[in-house]
Amino acid sequence: MDADTETCAHCGTPSTDGGRFCINCGAELGTEPTNPRVFPSATDTAERVYDVPSPAYAASGGRPPAPPISHRAPEPAYLAPEPGGRRQGPGPGMWVGVAAAMVVVLLLGGFLLLHGGGGEAATTSHKTPLVPRPTHSDSSPAASASSPTASSSSPSIRVTGPPTNVAGFAQASAPSHAPAGVDFSGRPVTYVAQNMVDGRNDTCWRTPGDATGTELTFRLDQPTRISRVGLVNGYSKIAYSGGRAYDWYHGNRRVLSVEWIFDDGSSVSQSFGDNRGMQQIAIHPVTTSTVTLRITAVSPPGKGRAARDDTAISEVLLLGRTG
Repeated sequence: MDADTETCAHCGTPSTDGGRFCINCGAELGTEPTNPRVFPSATDTAERVYDVPSPAYAASGGRPPAPPISHRAPEPAYLAPEPGGRRQGPGPGMWVGVAAAMVVVLLLGGFLLLHGGGGEAATTSHKTPLVPRPTHSDSSPAASASSPTASSSSPSIRVTGPPTNVAGFAQASAPSHAPAGVDFSGRPVTYVAQNMVDGRNDTCWRTPGDATGTELTFRLDQPTRISRVGLVNGYSKIAYSGGRAYDWYHGNRRVLSVEWIFDDGSSVSQSFGDNRGMQQIAIHPVTTSTVTLRITAVSPPGKGRAARDDTAISEVLLLGRTG
């Protein structure tokens, strides 16, 4: 090597142009490294990656560049690099500590599980067991006897105390009814037998023509002691259209008399006046599961704008109790 050739103390590159600065790293020739973060000391023998500045370093006036910015999060202390470039893992002491902590957690969990998590006070204040009790199969005799739906023959309605209208619990049927229609607002209207037990006077069962001799049936879900009967003997509804009233009670035929027939063959006759309300009578109490209503007389068709040649009943009353 030429005697005039000088080697850079920062990066070890020989200078061949006789200049003041290193042609490789831009450091001033003849000076020792002063920033160990950028240029590690010559006495530091640890293996590491050197960040070599670009030749533009010389153009910066000889100032060392800023240290590179790392975007990585700092590593834990137990992963700090050790000599030779390898990372140091957790020592055996840490694994022993982790194992001991797990044993403590398992022991504590078992104690809480066995003792309810709160000692005697917690055990006595909570009535619900930690593990659900097994339920009886539906096929067991005990379940069948206690289940309200186990037998289809078990009564669903029991009326105890003072008599009440049990007609709402009855299944009404009739041999015929008028076809459905629409009211003045365009809403559908039906005339089925169940309308007689829906609790509304503005609905009705209706059948075309004179219904004399027609029998209507009301089946109760169990034997009931009936003490009073009655009905609304026409279509008790007034409708309005174009500012004009339509009195369907006087427009349709009205029932004038009926016969009430019970399971034991006994019967009671009842007559009705011109009254759109409920007309009722008291009877000698009779226990029955079925009430048959036989129509024995009806009025002629009504007159006027609401005239219809139909027989109608709005509502039926069956006062009784099962207890």
